Amino acid sequence: MTEGEERPSPFGSILAPAALAAAGLASAAFLPFFDLRPNRIAQGRGIPLGEAEPLALAAVAALWLLLVLSGIKPGRRSGAALAVAIAALALAAAGLAAPRLAGGDLVARLSLGPGFWLLELTAYASYVIALRSGRRSEEKRWAWSLGSSSFIILLLAILFASGSLDALSITREWSAQRTVFAAEMKRHIALTTEALVAGGILGAGIGAAAARGKTARSAGFFFLNIFQTIPSLALFGLLVIPLAALADRFPLLRAWGIGGIGAAPALIALSIYAALPIARNTCAGLEGVPPAALDAGRGMGMGKVQLFLRVELPLALPVAVAGFRTAAVQAIGNVAIAALIGAGGMGVFIFQGLGQFALDMVLMGTLPVIAMALVADAGLGALARVLTPRGLRVAVASAESGR
Repeated sequence: MTEGEERPSPFGSILAPAALAAAGLASAAFLPFFDLRPNRIAQGRGIPLGEAEPLALAAVAALWLLLVLSGIKPGRRSGAALAVAIAALALAAAGLAAPRLAGGDLVARLSLGPGFWLLELTAYASYVIALRSGRRSEEKRWAWSLGSSSFIILLLAILFASGSLDALSITREWSAQRTVFAAEMKRHIALTTEALVAGGILGAGIGAAAARGKTARSAGFFFLNIFQTIPSLALFGLLVIPLAALADRFPLLRAWGIGGIGAAPALIALSIYAALPIARNTCAGLEGVPPAALDAGRGMGMGKVQLFLRVELPLALPVAVAGFRTAAVQAIGNVAIAALIGAGGMGVFIFQGLGQFALDMVLMGTLPVIAMALVADAGLGALARVLTPRGLRVAVASAESGR
């Protein structure tokens, strides 16, 4: 440590874990961990974790205490491991207590309450903080993330296979609509993929043109920014009338499935929304190519096409993929709203659940959307890292280790 540089206080490093620990422990101790209702629409009774599984509450409290103490030495892996243990313990407690609380009643509804969800949320936030603290390399962080996700998925698979979660109402909702769920999941993924492909082509083209000239930059981003300011539901509605008129005027379009409602207006709107982050990042990536690299390519006798394919594209691609990553997460969420105009997807369960005041049906549509967004974010983040030239990764790692 150089002279005059302040020594980091250990108390600063435990402030965030302590706050999260207090919130997580309070949610487990005082908020309903389960919600037991006589039927689907009747008022329920909240059951805290201490009443359902007293030993689990004591174990959660002990793990939170250990996690706070582990923050005294930033960068220790124990903080991330303890956060995963808390999340896993909450799942295991739900699996152990659910069959006993439901008591085999097929009419009663047992739901996971706010105490469970807040406990999982605080554990995840603590995991992210612990994983990003210290000077761990990016490879180790990815390894930890992959290992932790695999562990939680394995635990969920074991609980489902053992039937421990069959008593939960969300599982019953899924079992009753398993075929519809699979169909809407496929539709959600297909619509998201199609929107990203179309938006990627449009955005990459506008971004590449914007990097070459000011006129294309102004016109392209003006067009995309105008549409970006329109709320998604409003844009879906604006597309209904012209597409319906086109379908009436040209029967062939109607035969192709293009009409005022359905996937067509959703695909158009989602593609435009996805184009803006891709265009911005493509433009930024191409403009960020070092002039020295371009001069070196020209000195080697490369033409414009070779220079683009062998110099500009490899250096700009990681930045462009980062824009694609943003667009993917955005599209996955917006597809859920497209269910209101008949496009299908997980939004079908969300809006049906809201209409029937069935929280478990809302969760059945919401949780897969969150999972898909997290998987897309992690996968495209890994792809961006793979596409980053090794020399640049080494330089960034050296800069981070020197901080």
